[in-house]
Amino acid sequence: MKLLKADNYQTWFLEEGGKAVLIDPWLSKQLQPDNRIFIQRKRNQASLLSDEDYKKVQAIIITAPFEDHLHAESIKSFPKSVKIYTSKLIKKFLYRQGIVDNIHIINAEGVDIGLMNFKALPTGFPYYPATFALLIEDSKGKRIFHEGHIAKFKYLIKNNIKADIAVLTAEEVKLFGFLRLGMDFKRTLKTCKILGAKELFITGSNPEKTTGFISKFLSIKSLEREKIQANISLHDQAGDFIELD
Repeated sequence: MKLLKADNYQTWFLEEGGKAVLIDPWLSKQLQPDNRIFIQRKRNQASLLSDEDYKKVQAIIITAPFEDHLHAESIKSFPKSVKIYTSKLIKKFLYRQGIVDNIHIINAEGVDIGLMNFKALPTGFPYYPATFALLIEDSKGKRIFHEGHIAKFKYLIKNNIKADIAVLTAEEVKLFGFLRLGMDFKRTLKTCKILGAKELFITGSNPEKTTGFISKFLSIKSLEREKIQANISLHDQAGDFIELD
């Protein structure tokens, strides 16, 4: 199984046996039209996916109903034969965007996509049940844990969730100075320890590049790269990838 950080934010590409899955794809240079003022993000390069990568995509997983996870333009760029997996709640948001075909519900029982298995797990406060985490397992038993916001420690411990690789936030974001929207490096490392992960990929990268009305109420801490690297192998750049044997 191959894991690729497909952009400088939170688009993830997983592949095994020539079949691929995208998680929360944003594939354009601008997140929203200029007249949308709540949240915005712009960049010089759309994504790192090649034409060959696009052709391999069998399914898309949307883990959150927010505009920077559920990017309708990117989802609509794929043929309707590409399956969309999400929660019952997020399905309603897809419908509002005119995305109504080939939508399937993912839960803790899991679903096989190609040679990979995907399970939806609970997220931490304040996100659950609006969002979900993912536990991904390949045909050789290698595992990736993906959490786009806040990990739910108690659930991971109680259910003995383990993974070889963790995909987590590590640049603390707080709304109004107190409501945590992204984990700081200590919580990130705690999650990795609970999982037994040996490799850490960063998602939700560079939150300070997100603009719009909401950004006026956010406090952000930069990535504590050296402190993280002292504890675990770190991957935080667009284009970083790993192939699990």
